[in-house]
Amino acid sequence: MILEDRSQDTHGPDLILPASIEFRESSEDAFLSAIINYTNSSTVHFKLSPTYVLYMTCRYVLSSQYRPDITPTERTHKVIAIVNKMVNMMEGVIQKQKNIAGALAFWMANASELLNFIKQDRDLSRITVDAQDVLAHLVQMAFKYLVHCLQSELNNYMPAFLDDPEENNPQRPKIDDVLHTLTGAMSLLRRCRVNAALTIQLFSQLFHFINMWLFNRLVTAPDSGLCSHYWGAIVRQQLGHIEAWAEKQGLELAADCHLSRIVQATTLLTMDKYSHADVPNINSTCFKLNSLQLQALLQNYHCAPDEPLIPTELIENVVTVAENTADELARSDGREVQLEEDPDLQLPFLLPEDGYSCDVVRNVPSGLQEFLDPLCQRGFCRLIPHTRSPGTWTIYFEGADYESHLSHENAELAQPLRKEPEIITVTLKKQNGMGLSIVAAK
Repeated sequence: MILEDRSQDTHGPDLILPASIEFRESSEDAFLSAIINYTNSSTVHFKLSPTYVLYMTCRYVLSSQYRPDITPTERTHKVIAIVNKMVNMMEGVIQKQKNIAGALAFWMANASELLNFIKQDRDLSRITVDAQDVLAHLVQMAFKYLVHCLQSELNNYMPAFLDDPEENNPQRPKIDDVLHTLTGAMSLLRRCRVNAALTIQLFSQLFHFINMWLFNRLVTAPDSGLCSHYWGAIVRQQLGHIEAWAEKQGLELAADCHLSRIVQATTLLTMDKYSHADVPNINSTCFKLNSLQLQALLQNYHCAPDEPLIPTELIENVVTVAENTADELARSDGREVQLEEDPDLQLPFLLPEDGYSCDVVRNVPSGLQEFLDPLCQRGFCRLIPHTRSPGTWTIYFEGADYESHLSHENAELAQPLRKEPEIITVTLKKQNGMGLSIVAAK
Protein backbone atom coordinates (compact mmCIF):
# COMPACT_ATOMS: atom_id res chain seq x y z
CA MET A 1 0.00 0.00 0.00
CA ILE A 2 1.27 3.48 -0.82
CA LEU A 3 0.01 6.52 1.02
CA GLU A 4 0.84 10.03 -0.04
CA ASP A 5 1.95 12.65 2.41
CA ARG A 6 -0.45 15.57 1.84
CA SER A 7 0.93 18.28 4.07
CA GLN A 8 -0.89 21.58 3.59
CA ASP A 9 2.11 23.59 4.74
CA THR A 10 3.38 25.86 1.97
CA HIS A 11 6.38 27.38 3.78
CA GLY A 12 9.22 25.47 2.12
CA PRO A 13 10.20 21.80 2.26
CA ASP A 14 9.77 19.51 5.27
CA LEU A 15 13.12 18.25 6.57
CA ILE A 16 12.33 14.57 6.05
CA LEU A 17 13.37 11.77 3.71
CA PRO A 18 11.71 11.58 0.27
CA ALA A 19 9.67 8.66 1.63
CA SER A 20 9.16 6.65 4.78
CA ILE A 21 8.14 3.08 5.43
CA GLU A 22 5.91 1.55 8.07
CA PHE A 23 5.81 -2.17 8.81
CA ARG A 24 3.71 -4.38 11.05
CA GLU A 25 5.65 -5.32 14.16
CA SER A 26 4.07 -8.79 14.09
CA SER A 27 5.51 -9.44 10.62
CA GLU A 28 8.96 -7.88 11.22
CA ASP A 29 10.92 -11.10 10.57
CA ALA A 30 8.91 -11.99 7.48
CA PHE A 31 9.31 -8.41 6.20
CA LEU A 32 13.11 -8.38 6.65
CA SER A 33 13.43 -11.90 5.29
CA ALA A 34 11.49 -10.96 2.15
CA ILE A 35 13.86 -8.02 1.55
CA ILE A 36 17.09 -9.92 2.22
CA ASN A 37 16.61 -13.70 2.00
CA TYR A 38 14.04 -13.86 -0.77
CA THR A 39 15.14 -11.07 -3.09
CA ASN A 40 16.13 -12.28 -6.55
CA SER A 41 19.04 -9.99 -7.41
CA SER A 42 18.65 -10.58 -11.15
CA THR A 43 15.04 -9.34 -11.34
CA VAL A 44 15.30 -6.23 -9.13
CA HIS A 45 15.07 -3.10 -11.31
CA PHE A 46 16.63 -0.63 -8.83
CA LYS A 47 19.52 -2.74 -7.57
CA LEU A 48 19.97 -0.79 -4.33
CA SER A 49 16.32 -1.26 -3.30
CA PRO A 50 17.23 -3.35 -0.20
CA THR A 51 19.53 -0.58 1.06
CA TYR A 52 16.92 2.16 0.78
CA VAL A 53 14.14 0.02 2.28
CA LEU A 54 16.35 -1.07 5.20
CA TYR A 55 17.48 2.52 5.85
CA MET A 56 13.86 3.75 5.87
CA THR A 57 13.07 0.87 8.24
CA CYS A 58 15.79 2.04 10.64
CA ARG A 59 14.48 5.59 10.52
CA TYR A 60 10.92 4.35 11.16
CA VAL A 61 11.99 2.45 14.29
CA LEU A 62 13.86 5.57 15.47
CA SER A 63 10.72 7.69 15.10
CA SER A 64 7.80 8.02 17.50
CA GLN A 65 5.56 6.63 14.74
CA TYR A 66 6.88 3.20 15.72
CA ARG A 67 5.49 2.10 19.10
CA PRO A 68 4.93 5.58 20.60
CA ASP A 69 4.57 4.00 24.07
CA ILE A 70 8.22 2.86 24.50
CA THR A 71 10.94 4.81 26.33
CA PRO A 72 13.96 6.32 24.51
CA THR A 73 16.20 3.59 25.99
CA GLU A 74 13.85 0.85 24.78
CA ARG A 75 13.76 2.49 21.35
CA THR A 76 17.56 2.54 21.17
CA HIS A 77 17.70 -1.17 22.05
CA LYS A 78 15.06 -1.90 19.42
CA VAL A 79 17.05 -0.07 16.73
CA ILE A 80 20.22 -1.96 17.68
CA ALA A 81 18.32 -5.26 17.59
CA ILE A 82 16.74 -4.69 14.18
CA VAL A 83 20.02 -3.50 12.60
CA ASN A 84 21.79 -6.58 13.99
CA LYS A 85 19.02 -8.74 12.53
CA MET A 86 19.47 -7.12 9.10
CA VAL A 87 23.23 -7.64 9.19
CA ASN A 88 22.97 -11.28 10.29
CA MET A 89 20.51 -12.03 7.49
CA MET A 90 22.84 -10.36 4.99
CA GLU A 91 25.76 -12.47 6.18
CA GLY A 92 23.65 -15.61 5.69
CA VAL A 93 22.62 -14.70 2.16
CA ILE A 94 26.21 -13.85 1.12
CA GLN A 95 27.52 -17.15 2.51
CA LYS A 96 24.71 -19.09 0.84
CA GLN A 97 25.42 -17.54 -2.57
CA LYS A 98 29.21 -17.34 -2.37
CA ASN A 99 29.64 -18.99 -5.77
CA ILE A 100 27.12 -16.81 -7.65
CA ALA A 101 28.80 -13.70 -9.09
CA GLY A 102 25.54 -11.81 -9.73
CA ALA A 103 24.29 -12.23 -6.17
CA LEU A 104 27.70 -11.34 -4.70
CA ALA A 105 27.96 -8.08 -6.68
CA PHE A 106 24.37 -7.22 -5.66
CA TRP A 107 24.97 -7.79 -1.94
CA MET A 108 28.45 -6.23 -1.96
CA ALA A 109 26.87 -3.05 -3.38
CA ASN A 110 23.97 -3.12 -0.91
CA ALA A 111 26.14 -3.91 2.12
CA SER A 112 28.53 -1.03 1.32
CA GLU A 113 25.67 1.42 0.67
CA LEU A 114 23.79 0.41 3.84
CA LEU A 115 27.02 0.75 5.84
CA ASN A 116 27.45 4.27 4.48
CA PHE A 117 23.87 5.22 5.44
CA ILE A 118 24.25 3.86 8.97
CA LYS A 119 27.71 5.33 9.47
CA GLN A 120 26.72 8.81 8.23
CA ASP A 121 23.31 9.00 9.95
CA ARG A 122 23.70 11.16 13.06
CA ASP A 123 21.26 9.05 15.12
CA LEU A 124 22.23 5.58 13.90
CA SER A 125 26.02 5.97 13.77
CA ARG A 126 26.62 6.09 17.52
CA ILE A 127 24.41 3.14 18.47
CA THR A 128 25.32 0.66 15.70
CA VAL A 129 29.12 0.53 15.98
CA ASP A 130 29.23 -3.28 16.25
CA ALA A 131 26.88 -3.74 13.29
CA GLN A 132 29.03 -1.33 11.25
CA ASP A 133 32.08 -3.53 11.88
CA VAL A 134 30.18 -6.63 10.76
CA LEU A 135 28.85 -4.84 7.66
CA ALA A 136 32.38 -3.73 6.74
CA HIS A 137 33.46 -7.36 7.09
CA LEU A 138 30.55 -8.46 4.86
CA VAL A 139 31.54 -6.03 2.09
CA GLN A 140 35.05 -7.48 2.17
CA MET A 141 33.74 -11.05 2.31
CA ALA A 142 31.45 -10.52 -0.71
CA PHE A 143 34.37 -8.85 -2.52
CA LYS A 144 36.66 -11.81 -1.82
CA TYR A 145 34.07 -14.35 -2.99
CA LEU A 146 33.34 -12.31 -6.13
CA VAL A 147 37.04 -12.04 -6.99
CA HIS A 148 37.34 -15.82 -6.61
CA CYS A 149 34.31 -16.39 -8.90
CA LEU A 150 35.65 -14.10 -11.62
CA GLN A 151 39.21 -15.45 -11.38
CA SER A 152 37.85 -19.00 -11.77
CA GLU A 153 36.03 -17.91 -14.92
CA LEU A 154 39.13 -16.12 -16.25
CA ASN A 155 41.22 -19.19 -15.51
CA ASN A 156 39.25 -21.15 -18.13
CA TYR A 157 40.35 -18.74 -20.85
CA MET A 158 43.94 -17.92 -19.82
CA PRO A 159 45.45 -20.37 -22.38
CA ALA A 160 44.24 -17.83 -24.99
CA PHE A 161 47.37 -15.78 -24.21
CA LEU A 162 49.49 -18.74 -25.32
CA ASP A 163 47.56 -19.36 -28.54
CA ASP A 164 50.09 -19.98 -31.32
CA PRO A 165 48.86 -18.13 -34.43
CA GLU A 166 50.66 -20.67 -36.64
CA GLU A 167 48.68 -23.62 -35.23
CA ASN A 168 45.13 -22.24 -35.61
CA ASN A 169 43.62 -24.55 -32.98
CA PRO A 170 39.82 -23.97 -32.91
CA GLN A 171 39.54 -25.79 -29.54
CA ARG A 172 41.80 -23.37 -27.69
CA PRO A 173 40.19 -20.32 -26.01
CA LYS A 174 40.66 -17.00 -27.79
CA ILE A 175 41.61 -13.61 -26.36
CA ASP A 176 38.04 -12.49 -27.13
CA ASP A 177 36.89 -14.96 -24.44
CA VAL A 178 39.06 -13.14 -21.89
CA LEU A 179 37.76 -9.74 -23.00
CA HIS A 180 34.18 -11.04 -22.90
CA THR A 181 34.72 -12.17 -19.29
CA LEU A 182 36.11 -8.76 -18.29
CA THR A 183 33.27 -6.95 -20.08
CA GLY A 184 30.72 -9.19 -18.37
CA ALA A 185 32.25 -8.40 -14.98
CA MET A 186 32.16 -4.66 -15.68
CA SER A 187 28.53 -4.83 -16.87
CA LEU A 188 27.56 -6.70 -13.70
CA LEU A 189 29.23 -4.13 -11.42
CA ARG A 190 27.60 -1.24 -13.28
CA ARG A 191 24.16 -2.87 -13.18
CA CYS A 192 24.49 -3.43 -9.44
CA ARG A 193 25.70 0.17 -8.96
CA VAL A 194 28.87 -0.99 -7.23
CA ASN A 195 30.95 1.92 -5.91
CA ALA A 196 33.69 2.97 -8.37
CA ALA A 197 36.42 2.51 -5.73
CA LEU A 198 35.34 -1.13 -5.23
CA THR A 199 35.26 -1.62 -9.02
CA ILE A 200 38.86 -0.41 -9.31
CA GLN A 201 39.98 -2.75 -6.51
CA LEU A 202 38.17 -5.69 -8.08
CA PHE A 203 39.74 -5.18 -11.50
CA SER A 204 43.13 -4.68 -9.85
CA GLN A 205 42.69 -8.23 -8.54
CA LEU A 206 41.75 -9.55 -12.00
CA PHE A 207 44.68 -7.80 -13.72
CA HIS A 208 46.99 -9.19 -11.04
CA PHE A 209 45.61 -12.68 -11.70
CA ILE A 210 46.38 -12.37 -15.43
CA ASN A 211 49.86 -11.07 -14.57
CA MET A 212 50.52 -13.85 -12.04
CA TRP A 213 49.22 -16.69 -14.27
CA LEU A 214 51.32 -15.69 -17.28
CA PHE A 215 54.45 -14.66 -15.42
CA ASN A 216 54.64 -17.86 -13.40
CA ARG A 217 54.25 -19.91 -16.62
CA LEU A 218 57.29 -18.12 -18.04
CA VAL A 219 59.61 -18.53 -15.05
CA THR A 220 58.67 -22.03 -13.81
CA ALA A 221 58.62 -24.04 -17.05
CA PRO A 222 62.12 -23.78 -18.57
CA ASP A 223 61.44 -26.56 -21.09
CA SER A 224 58.22 -25.02 -22.42
CA GLY A 225 60.07 -22.76 -24.84
CA LEU A 226 57.96 -19.79 -23.70
CA CYS A 227 61.07 -17.78 -22.79
CA SER A 228 61.79 -16.78 -26.37
CA HIS A 229 61.47 -13.77 -28.65
CA TYR A 230 58.65 -15.55 -30.51
CA TRP A 231 56.46 -16.11 -27.45
CA GLY A 232 57.41 -12.80 -25.87
CA ALA A 233 56.00 -11.01 -28.93
CA ILE A 234 52.79 -13.12 -28.94
CA VAL A 235 52.06 -12.61 -25.23
CA ARG A 236 52.84 -8.88 -25.51
CA GLN A 237 50.41 -8.53 -28.41
CA GLN A 238 47.66 -10.31 -26.43
CA LEU A 239 48.31 -8.10 -23.40
CA GLY A 240 47.83 -5.11 -25.70
CA HIS A 241 44.18 -6.15 -26.12
CA ILE A 242 43.74 -6.15 -22.33
CA GLU A 243 45.39 -2.72 -22.04
CA ALA A 244 43.20 -1.29 -24.80
CA TRP A 245 40.09 -2.68 -23.09
CA ALA A 246 41.21 -1.22 -19.74
CA GLU A 247 41.77 2.21 -21.28
CA LYS A 248 38.24 2.24 -22.75
CA GLN A 249 36.87 1.49 -19.28
CA GLY A 250 38.99 4.13 -17.56
CA LEU A 251 41.01 1.41 -15.81
CA GLU A 252 44.36 2.11 -17.46
CA LEU A 253 46.10 3.05 -14.20
CA ALA A 254 45.10 -0.25 -12.57
CA ALA A 255 46.12 -2.22 -15.68
CA ASP A 256 49.49 -0.43 -15.98
CA CYS A 257 50.24 -1.10 -12.33
CA HIS A 258 49.15 -4.73 -12.02
CA LEU A 259 50.26 -6.01 -15.44
CA SER A 260 53.67 -4.34 -15.18
CA ARG A 261 55.74 -7.44 -14.40
CA ILE A 262 54.44 -9.60 -17.24
CA VAL A 263 54.70 -6.61 -19.60
CA GLN A 264 58.33 -6.04 -18.56
CA ALA A 265 59.04 -9.78 -18.89
CA THR A 266 57.78 -9.78 -22.50
CA THR A 267 59.82 -6.64 -23.17
CA LEU A 268 62.92 -8.43 -21.87
CA LEU A 269 62.25 -11.41 -24.15
CA THR A 270 61.97 -9.21 -27.24
CA MET A 271 64.69 -6.59 -26.61
CA ASP A 272 68.43 -6.68 -27.41
CA LYS A 273 70.41 -8.61 -24.76
CA TYR A 274 73.55 -9.66 -26.54
CA SER A 275 76.34 -7.34 -25.35
CA HIS A 276 77.51 -5.57 -22.21
CA ALA A 277 76.18 -2.31 -23.67
CA ASP A 278 72.61 -3.66 -23.33
CA VAL A 279 72.83 -4.08 -19.53
CA PRO A 280 71.80 -0.51 -18.49
CA ASN A 281 68.85 -0.57 -20.90
CA ILE A 282 67.66 -3.96 -19.59
CA ASN A 283 67.80 -2.87 -15.95
CA SER A 284 66.13 0.50 -16.55
CA THR A 285 63.39 -1.01 -18.74
CA CYS A 286 62.71 -4.06 -16.53
CA PHE A 287 62.96 -2.25 -13.18
CA LYS A 288 59.99 -4.12 -11.68
CA LEU A 289 61.69 -7.51 -12.04
CA ASN A 290 63.88 -8.73 -9.19
CA SER A 291 67.20 -10.56 -9.57
CA LEU A 292 65.68 -14.07 -9.35
CA GLN A 293 63.10 -13.26 -12.01
CA LEU A 294 65.59 -11.68 -14.41
CA GLN A 295 67.98 -14.61 -13.92
CA ALA A 296 65.26 -17.19 -14.67
CA LEU A 297 64.00 -15.39 -17.77
CA LEU A 298 67.51 -14.94 -19.20
CA GLN A 299 68.84 -18.40 -18.30
CA ASN A 300 65.72 -20.14 -19.65
CA TYR A 301 65.80 -18.10 -22.86
CA HIS A 302 65.50 -20.13 -26.07
CA CYS A 303 67.39 -18.42 -28.86
CA ALA A 304 65.97 -18.49 -32.39
CA PRO A 305 68.21 -20.19 -35.02
CA ASP A 306 69.40 -16.82 -36.34
CA GLU A 307 69.78 -15.22 -32.88
CA PRO A 308 73.08 -14.81 -30.97
CA LEU A 309 73.42 -16.45 -27.54
CA ILE A 310 73.03 -14.34 -24.41
CA PRO A 311 76.50 -13.99 -22.79
CA THR A 312 76.77 -15.43 -19.26
CA GLU A 313 78.55 -12.25 -18.18
CA LEU A 314 75.56 -10.15 -19.30
CA ILE A 315 73.20 -12.26 -17.17
CA GLU A 316 75.51 -11.89 -14.15
CA ASN A 317 75.73 -8.12 -14.59
CA VAL A 318 71.95 -7.69 -14.98
CA VAL A 319 71.37 -9.83 -11.86
CA THR A 320 73.93 -7.87 -9.82
CA VAL A 321 72.34 -4.52 -10.70
CA ALA A 322 68.87 -5.89 -9.81
CA GLU A 323 70.15 -7.17 -6.44
CA ASN A 324 71.16 -3.61 -5.58
CA THR A 325 68.00 -1.94 -6.92
CA ALA A 326 64.79 -3.98 -7.33
CA ASP A 327 65.69 -6.44 -4.53
CA GLU A 328 66.58 -3.67 -2.09
CA LEU A 329 63.36 -1.82 -2.91
CA ALA A 330 61.30 -4.97 -2.31
CA ARG A 331 62.97 -5.58 1.06
CA SER A 332 62.49 -1.98 2.14
CA ASP A 333 58.76 -2.42 1.35
CA GLY A 334 58.71 -5.54 3.52
CA ARG A 335 58.36 -7.89 0.54
CA GLU A 336 60.26 -11.12 0.08
CA VAL A 337 62.44 -11.46 -3.02
CA GLN A 338 60.98 -14.52 -4.76
CA LEU A 339 60.84 -16.00 -8.22
CA GLU A 340 57.09 -16.45 -8.63
CA GLU A 341 54.38 -13.82 -8.45
CA ASP A 342 52.20 -14.21 -5.35
CA PRO A 343 48.72 -15.61 -6.19
CA ASP A 344 47.25 -13.02 -3.81
CA LEU A 345 47.58 -9.32 -4.48
CA GLN A 346 49.22 -7.92 -1.36
CA LEU A 347 47.06 -4.83 -1.03
CA PRO A 348 44.75 -3.95 1.88
CA PHE A 349 41.03 -3.88 1.09
CA LEU A 350 39.72 -0.31 1.37
CA LEU A 351 36.12 0.69 1.97
CA PRO A 352 35.18 3.63 -0.30
CA GLU A 353 35.17 7.03 1.39
CA ASP A 354 32.76 8.59 -1.11
CA GLY A 355 30.98 8.01 -4.40
CA TYR A 356 27.86 6.52 -2.80
CA SER A 357 24.41 6.56 -4.39
CA CYS A 358 22.89 8.88 -1.76
CA ASP A 359 24.97 11.72 -3.24
CA VAL A 360 23.10 11.48 -6.55
CA VAL A 361 19.77 9.72 -5.89
CA ARG A 362 16.90 12.18 -5.52
CA ASN A 363 13.30 11.57 -4.45
CA VAL A 364 11.91 8.01 -4.55
CA PRO A 365 14.16 6.07 -6.97
CA SER A 366 12.46 4.53 -9.98
CA GLY A 367 11.90 0.85 -9.24
CA LEU A 368 11.76 1.14 -5.44
CA GLN A 369 7.96 1.19 -5.35
CA GLU A 370 7.86 -1.80 -7.72
CA PHE A 371 10.28 -3.66 -5.40
CA LEU A 372 7.99 -3.08 -2.41
CA ASP A 373 4.65 -3.75 -4.14
CA PRO A 374 4.52 -7.51 -3.34
CA LEU A 375 5.29 -6.79 0.34
CA CYS A 376 2.69 -4.02 0.52
CA GLN A 377 0.10 -6.30 -1.09
CA ARG A 378 0.76 -8.94 1.57
CA GLY A 379 0.19 -6.33 4.27
CA PHE A 380 3.79 -6.39 5.57
CA CYS A 381 4.44 -2.69 5.07
CA ARG A 382 3.43 0.53 3.37
CA LEU A 383 5.49 3.17 1.58
CA ILE A 384 4.65 6.82 2.19
CA PRO A 385 6.18 9.28 -0.32
CA HIS A 386 6.76 12.76 1.13
CA THR A 387 6.09 15.24 -1.64
CA ARG A 388 7.25 18.15 0.53
CA SER A 389 10.63 16.60 1.25
CA PRO A 390 13.66 18.41 -0.25
CA GLY A 391 14.28 15.13 -2.09
CA THR A 392 17.68 14.29 -0.61
CA TRP A 393 18.50 11.05 1.23
CA THR A 394 21.25 12.68 3.30
CA ILE A 395 18.89 14.81 5.41
CA TYR A 396 19.80 12.99 8.66
CA PHE A 397 23.53 12.77 7.96
CA GLU A 398 26.04 14.16 10.44
CA GLY A 399 26.73 17.76 9.48
CA ALA A 400 23.81 17.97 7.03
CA ASP A 401 22.21 21.37 7.54
CA TYR A 402 19.64 21.72 4.82
CA GLU A 403 18.13 24.98 6.09
CA SER A 404 21.45 26.82 6.17
CA HIS A 405 22.24 25.31 2.76
CA LEU A 406 19.02 26.83 1.37
CA SER A 407 19.65 30.22 2.97
CA HIS A 408 23.23 30.16 1.68
CA GLU A 409 21.95 29.51 -1.85
CA ASN A 410 19.44 32.36 -1.53
CA ALA A 411 22.16 34.69 -0.22
CA GLU A 412 24.33 33.87 -3.23
CA LEU A 413 21.45 34.64 -5.60
CA ALA A 414 21.05 38.01 -3.91
CA GLN A 415 24.70 39.00 -4.52
CA PRO A 416 25.22 38.88 -8.30
CA LEU A 417 27.81 41.69 -8.31
CA ARG A 418 30.41 40.10 -6.04
CA LYS A 419 33.91 39.57 -7.41
CA GLU A 420 34.01 36.43 -9.54
CA PRO A 421 36.59 33.78 -8.60
CA GLU A 422 39.32 32.90 -11.05
CA ILE A 423 38.25 30.03 -13.34
CA ILE A 424 40.83 27.36 -14.12
CA THR A 425 39.95 24.84 -16.85
CA VAL A 426 41.06 21.26 -16.21
CA THR A 427 40.71 18.93 -19.20
CA LEU A 428 40.33 15.23 -18.42
CA LYS A 429 40.70 13.06 -21.53
CA LYS A 430 38.28 10.27 -20.68
CA GLN A 431 37.54 8.98 -24.22
CA ASN A 432 34.71 6.43 -23.97
CA GLY A 433 35.57 5.15 -20.50
CA MET A 434 33.58 5.48 -17.32
CA GLY A 435 36.18 7.68 -15.66
CA LEU A 436 37.43 5.14 -13.14
CA SER A 437 41.00 6.28 -13.73
CA ILE A 438 39.99 9.72 -12.45
CA VAL A 439 38.74 8.10 -9.25
CA ALA A 440 41.90 6.00 -9.01
CA ALA A 441 44.14 9.04 -9.44
CA LYS A 442 42.48 11.08 -6.70
